[in-house]
Formats: sequence, C-alpha cells, structure tokens
Amino acid sequence: MESENNGFTLIEILIVVAIVALVGTMSAIAVNTARSKQRDATRLSNVRLVQSALEDYFNENNMYPEGDMIPLGDASVSACLGLSGFAGDCSNDKAIIMNRVPRTFEDSLKSIVNCGQPTRSAFCFTQLKEGDGYVIHFELENGLPAAGLQEGVNCATQDGMEAGTCVAKSK
Repeated sequence: MESENNGFTLIEILIVVAIVALVGTMSAIAVNTARSKQRDATRLSNVRLVQSALEDYFNENNMYPEGDMIPLGDASVSACLGLSGFAGDCSNDKAIIMNRVPRTFEDSLKSIVNCGQPTRSAFCFTQLKEGDGYVIHFELENGLPAAGLQEGVNCATQDGMEAGTCVAKSK
C-alpha cells in the first residue's frame, strides 16, 4: 500500500520562502531607488524655478541679487525673492518675484554642498561679477547623464547647469 503525501516537504517550503524573500528585497531596492530619483527630480526642478525667478529679477534690476553662499529657502535670509533681493520676509517689498524660495531636501545627501549659519546642506547662491552673473551650488544623490549632471556637486548659472563645482567665467 502506497502512502499518500498531501503536504509540502521542508525543502519545498524553504524554496518558496527564499523566493518570497528575494522578491521582497528586490522590491525594496526598487522603491528606494525610485524615491532617490524622485528627490533628485524635485531638487532639479527647484533649482530651475530659482533660475527662472533670478532671470525675472535680472530683467527688473539689470543685475542679479546680492549674496555670498546664501542658503536658498532659509527662513531668515532667503525665504522669498523680491525686487530688493533675497529676504526672510518680502511683505514690505514693492513686488515679489518668488513668494517662497524652495530649499533643498536634505534627506540622503552626503552634505557636500553646505552653507548658512548653522551650516547645512543647501542650494548655495552667490552673486558674481558685480551682479552680472551668479552660481548656485547644489547636490544630487544620483547622476543624470542625459542632463550632464553628476552624483554629488553640480552647478547652476545664468547660462545653464553643469556637473561639478561652479567656476566663475568672465563674459
């Protein structure tokens, strides 16, 4: 008489558990990668918004705002951008160009780009050439080769964006 085996063997159960664990691990990695890329996309979008506002400022004032390593989006020095430049409060300004200057998402950054008091990871703005130019140092978690940007320090100027630390260029 043959005995019927209606259950799973220990090996079959272990194989199923291993496959489920592997799929779960791969899913977690994919979700974390997607989150990282989303944070970088937001950072990049915020830098582009600031660049656009700086061009509006330049059109009104024929120069870029004053500042040296200003942490953008800082509540005390650069929460907004008005005709008078970056300020913590633009309510007394004649016109507001950018009501809320975005700040960087510090999550998962390596703190390579730092400015402000206290020092922290930030989009760091500096006026160049007596108002004829500017640089914004910013950090990304991942490289974006299609945009010419790298993991780590990148640079935004009135002429666009590039990988690496900003280098002042004369016109």
